[in-house]
Amino acid sequence: MLKRVAMFVLLLTVAFGATAQEQNEKKESKFWFSAGADFASNYMWRGYDQSYTGNMFDPSVQYGVTLGYGRFFLDLWANNSLMSTYNEFDMTIGYEHKGLRITVYDVYCGLSKEMPHFFDKDTHNLTATIDYTFFDRLRLHWGTTFIHSSDFIEKEDGTRRRAFSPYFEVSYTQPILLFFDLEITAGASPWTGPFWCAGPRVMQLDGSYALDFDNIPTGFNVTNLSLTIKKDFDLRICEIPVSLGYTYNPTTNRHYALLKAGIWF
Repeated sequence: MLKRVAMFVLLLTVAFGATAQEQNEKKESKFWFSAGADFASNYMWRGYDQSYTGNMFDPSVQYGVTLGYGRFFLDLWANNSLMSTYNEFDMTIGYEHKGLRITVYDVYCGLSKEMPHFFDKDTHNLTATIDYTFFDRLRLHWGTTFIHSSDFIEKEDGTRRRAFSPYFEVSYTQPILLFFDLEITAGASPWTGPFWCAGPRVMQLDGSYALDFDNIPTGFNVTNLSLTIKKDFDLRICEIPVSLGYTYNPTTNRHYALLKAGIWF
């Protein structure tokens, strides 16, 4: 009798295990999606404010939707600055599995409220990235630009060569009890990156200030030293991520405080 009970329990365990495995495999093959929006006190990217003025405060609304099938996804994301004239629309395709994330994305942007024609090549850039996260704590990121009208370096003989503007970033996340996560980030341009790595801001003819893309920093440049505390509030039907951070860009010698909050489904 005891042997029969043990055999029945064993068969039941195997059956449930197989069913759970089938459910996991089925879940990975299903379509999924997420959508939401964030409000940010500034749009920061790689240690630069994307209004290119060097101002600490330039609020923006950022919203997006992600459509996925298993480990593959398509992400559509947009930024609308409320005080400056910067707008952006990103289209990303990617693959994600455990700690690995690979993406290729196109950025369509402009420094005016009326965006340039979508098929104007000067308004687009194509970038590939690869991320790997160890132990859900340590994340390594690499990004390389492949297509952009300004992604060239002038050679001494007057010819131009493709720069493949790069960006490398290391971040570490440390949970602080059950209250929030503390994230420390350091990012740099490993070699000359004319597409995105600009010099300190300079005064324009109209008296305003903008980052200097006429004198691109050469070689290795640290652009992003950040410290961020963040918390995701799970309300079952949605998540409300909130973060407060400080960023210093040694290349432009600019300091930023960033407050960000959103709602995602």
